[in-house]
Amino acid sequence: MKIAPIGMVLAVLSGSPAAATGTVECTGADSADASVFLSVGRLPVLAVLGAVIEAEGTTYATDTDVNPDAEPIVFGQGFSDGDRLRADFTDPNIEQILVSVRIERAFEDKAGAEAGIVRVAGRGAWPIVCVSG
Repeated sequence: MKIAPIGMVLAVLSGSPAAATGTVECTGADSADASVFLSVGRLPVLAVLGAVIEAEGTTYATDTDVNPDAEPIVFGQGFSDGDRLRADFTDPNIEQILVSVRIERAFEDKAGAEAGIVRVAGRGAWPIVCVSG
């Protein structure tokens, strides 16, 4: 499993005030070759500011200036509440959904869990385990 290099992660975060943003970081579950890094705005609605998503050796990113070898994606639509996060990323022409991230969350007292799937159109779907910060 590949994890986004620190430089890519920092580049996704640079440009936005730290207090107004959060992150969602996911790794592949059960040795799945997938990872998700989302930089999100802390707003009443889901605002994905940047994304780096990897699946089976292919990287997809919203900022290909920072990630020149990545396949370009654009945040298309999303939803988030205390129990779930849904995000769809399209091709740059907004003709089709290329990558979908689905995360379920459960919290009880100080314990919690976040897990879901990342799906790449025409390639497959992989289980992920996540941490939000």
